[in-house]
Amino acid sequence: MRILLVTGLLAEPLVRKYCGNSDVYVVKKEIAAFITPRDLENLDLRNYDLVLVPGLTAGNDWKSLEEKKGVKIRLGPIHAYDLQYVLKFAEKIDFSHEIPACRLIQAAIAKEFRDKVDSLDKNFLFKIGDVPVGGESRMKVVAEVHAFSNLEELERKIDYLSENADIIDIGIPLEFDSDFIKKAIKRAVEVSEKPISIDTFSKKAIEIGVDCGVDMIMSLSKENFDAIGLIEDQAIVVVEKNVYELKSLVEKAKRRKEKVIADPVLDPPLGTASSIIRYAKYRELDTVTPLLFGAGNVTELSDADSIGINALLAFIAEELNCNLLFTTEASPKTFGCVKELKIASYLSKAAKIRNAPPKDVGISLLALKEKFRYPEPSPKQSVEAKEYKEFVRDPLGDFIIYVADGRIFCEHEKLTVSGKKAKEILDTVISKGLLSRLDHAAYLGRELMKAEIALRLKKNYIQDQELNFGFY
Repeated sequence: MRILLVTGLLAEPLVRKYCGNSDVYVVKKEIAAFITPRDLENLDLRNYDLVLVPGLTAGNDWKSLEEKKGVKIRLGPIHAYDLQYVLKFAEKIDFSHEIPACRLIQAAIAKEFRDKVDSLDKNFLFKIGDVPVGGESRMKVVAEVHAFSNLEELERKIDYLSENADIIDIGIPLEFDSDFIKKAIKRAVEVSEKPISIDTFSKKAIEIGVDCGVDMIMSLSKENFDAIGLIEDQAIVVVEKNVYELKSLVEKAKRRKEKVIADPVLDPPLGTASSIIRYAKYRELDTVTPLLFGAGNVTELSDADSIGINALLAFIAEELNCNLLFTTEASPKTFGCVKELKIASYLSKAAKIRNAPPKDVGISLLALKEKFRYPEPSPKQSVEAKEYKEFVRDPLGDFIIYVADGRIFCEHEKLTVSGKKAKEILDTVISKGLLSRLDHAAYLGRELMKAEIALRLKKNYIQDQELNFGFY
């Protein structure tokens, strides 16, 4: 395949370093992102099967130029460093006019592995609702709805969690009003597109849940095992830390019910390691019964970012042949745990399919860190930066910036602008003539970008204070 790579003057050295056997055409522009179809109008492209233009030129009408030239003209990667990976897929993937090749490849690889993982769902032990569990199927994420005071709040939480959860669990408090719990469970069953579970040791709550048509009951133990007589065709989670007693309870439950799940209990730190050993021991005794792995016990009771913890717990759970990952988002530090475990369930199963570590499958849980660093440009001679201390108030007025209801608000005495991105808010502020000083515009841009980062990371934003990134 004959490929031509188009670039600008600054990126030329890197493009030539990673171009392989492809030809390189350098447009007489310093920055490759400024290249347009006009720069290639007079170029003879008849000797090529594919022309890759810089990924940052997305938004230009490359399709029209392609039709005019009769040669595929598509977006290459955003960074020249990625050419070494992109070119390997040139004959396998039809690159895009709108999506840079590096992102397209990631998406294609991710879809391939997601499809492979999803195909394993046909090899299951039983279903909870319509969700396959056990066998070779992917670990399913059970998300607990925690602490709701009214049915509207319950419905909002179910709607939010359903985006990534496979099963929704309603946590029943130790003390509860039977009428309210009955209404809550009934509403959950009615509104949820996902199977509904209830988590309780109360026989009364179990009876209510069965009457309302839930799909799973958590939790049966030796103390309330006789409640099994109340259960119909629901899946049952049997809980016990002693693995031999757990196996005995599971076998006893299986004599009466078909859908039985074992939970040896994952303890919070500093008991996590010993409880993982407990899971491994149970798996030696029982290789078939689905296992529930309570990742939320670790994330909720650790003052550490949940992303890496959830990834590692899911990898361990996959090694132990666990089948359900249980978590909650009961506090701000555990926000996003359901999505993190969902991604981790695909990442870990893809690793098992490949018999390789959980990496390079197009999906990841990298957030603040990256897999590699791009080559840095050689610094030119520069002037040392100095902060300008004097404050001069903009005569057009000041701004109050805050984050609320999933949006950024930029409040001026004449107008309040809201949005989700710093640029759109700043553009609106400028277009309304609310700024008159460059230093004020620069300040506003900085603060709005901090607010956008805080919004995306679900962190607190306080104007004129630096974002807290812990020890970074």
